[in-house]
Amino acid sequence: MKKAAIALFVIAIAFTSCKNKEKKADTKDAQEVEIVKAAVTETYNTVKEGSMLKWRAAHLGGVQKRFGTAMLKSASVLLNDDAVTNATFLVNLASLTVDSFDDAESKGKLEGHLKSPDFFNIEKHPTAKFELTNVEKTTGDYNSKITGNLTILEVSKSITFNANIAVLDNSVAINSEDFSVNRQDWGLNYHTEGDAGVPTDYLIANKVGFTINVAVTK
Repeated sequence: MKKAAIALFVIAIAFTSCKNKEKKADTKDAQEVEIVKAAVTETYNTVKEGSMLKWRAAHLGGVQKRFGTAMLKSASVLLNDDAVTNATFLVNLASLTVDSFDDAESKGKLEGHLKSPDFFNIEKHPTAKFELTNVEKTTGDYNSKITGNLTILEVSKSITFNANIAVLDNSVAINSEDFSVNRQDWGLNYHTEGDAGVPTDYLIANKVGFTINVAVTK
């Protein structure tokens, strides 16, 4: 069963990696988290090297595109009958990088700004958290629809997006579609459209894109 899952997972990743159809995640109020545990519950809590969150943003009209990564600080995934029932991921915002510049000065300047109180304010809020609330099996390009609470700046919202989940012999891998959220839903309001006195060239689009690629072992 697991060998077949590996083969299907590899095929799905090869197929979907060629696509770049970013869509908006369904966003609602945060939902209650129900922990599912049984005598046979398996726990995976070691983050595999290379696990990361990729982010994308731009100024108004999609110009001056910016992108980068952030690494996981910790993770905990629960399995019951070889199915993911619960998961919590902490993103280390101090690890946030900007990879859209060739020169170190511009890169360092924007990284510092994103970590400042204008954006993520990492001194007060060093992590972002995603806590899974539901997994629904699907067919097509992705085998799962994932719903969970995303917490940034102490604001929690439920988001839903598609992903491929692979349960292997000693690890769980989650690779999401390209999806986006509205940053204002989490109070990230710096230089939004309509801000008085801010030149148009300095306004930042509300849409922020993400792709999740993580693997966790026992």
